[in-house]
Amino acid sequence: MPHVPLRIGIVGAGGIVRSNHIPGFRALEDCEIVAVCNRSQESGARVAQEFGIPDVETDWKKLVARKDLNTIVVGTWPYLHKDVSVAALKAGKHVLCESRMALNASHAHAMLKASKDAKKKHGLVTMLCPPPTGFRGDYVMKELIASGHLGAPRQLYVRHMSPGLLDASKPIYWRQQLKYQGLNALTLGMLNEPIERWFGATKKVIAATKIFTNKRPEKQGSAKMVKVERPDTISVLAEMKNGMQAAYMFSGVTLLPGPNVIEAWGSEGMIRYELDGDRIFAARKGDQAPKEVPVPAEKARTWKVEAEFVAAIREGAAVTPSFEEGAAYMEFTEAVERSAKTGRAVSLPL
Repeated sequence: MPHVPLRIGIVGAGGIVRSNHIPGFRALEDCEIVAVCNRSQESGARVAQEFGIPDVETDWKKLVARKDLNTIVVGTWPYLHKDVSVAALKAGKHVLCESRMALNASHAHAMLKASKDAKKKHGLVTMLCPPPTGFRGDYVMKELIASGHLGAPRQLYVRHMSPGLLDASKPIYWRQQLKYQGLNALTLGMLNEPIERWFGATKKVIAATKIFTNKRPEKQGSAKMVKVERPDTISVLAEMKNGMQAAYMFSGVTLLPGPNVIEAWGSEGMIRYELDGDRIFAARKGDQAPKEVPVPAEKARTWKVEAEFVAAIREGAAVTPSFEEGAAYMEFTEAVERSAKTGRAVSLPL
């Protein structure tokens, strides 16, 4: 495939864009960040000054329409992911979109359709930013599971707890507002993405959610209280297509929550991924205790997101997470939402 110089526009230069994407692209050959558009002209100008970006746009639609750009990085909150991504693809641009793909499954499928159309017509590439959970040991986990270490897969346990929302006096965070965050609450989709990559698709879910702090201050020191719209805790029972029974526990209101883990059991063995330290432990029948599985340097997944995206454009390399994978975890999060509201099991795909 031809070598393609990338001229990049950024819509939403948040934390991960500034810390990872901008340095990542600048380290690659023939990748130039040409323009940035943030929620305000002032914040966009600060980013442009910090990183030497030539142009600041105040309207993302104008940035996406620019003829001198061929790539768009979508770093906004989820509420704009669909609109910006679809517009960019229609304008003939490759798209790298931040994780938490969209507000809901409908938006995710609109993005997926636009991606497929753009790839078929113009060879455009789309990719989602991967979540940090389960990142370093990803390749080793896939190898271990594919080797048949578990035997017949039976049970799966996913636990991700935090005290981050425990203080009821803290101002509301944008992720607690439906209009910005959408249905992908807490770390639900972020953990389902590696789960489905390792163990396959989910067949059915039944879920319960709870908001313990119903209102929070609009901002620090404000007397105005704002309704909290996304749950503080989520519990999910699921059936996987491979036959596994799965249990997910998520919370943002747990004091001294203990380790966050993904644990899997089968007829012949078990695997435990300790998420906080990116460490893998495993055992087989006859073992007295799990032993740590080394993650050698050559098998450790390291941050190469920007290079992988560029390789997909220039060499046709595969990407992960793809928009297909994102649409799958958005369906999972929506199924959880529907089940929690109705008290009934919800089958997948929707």
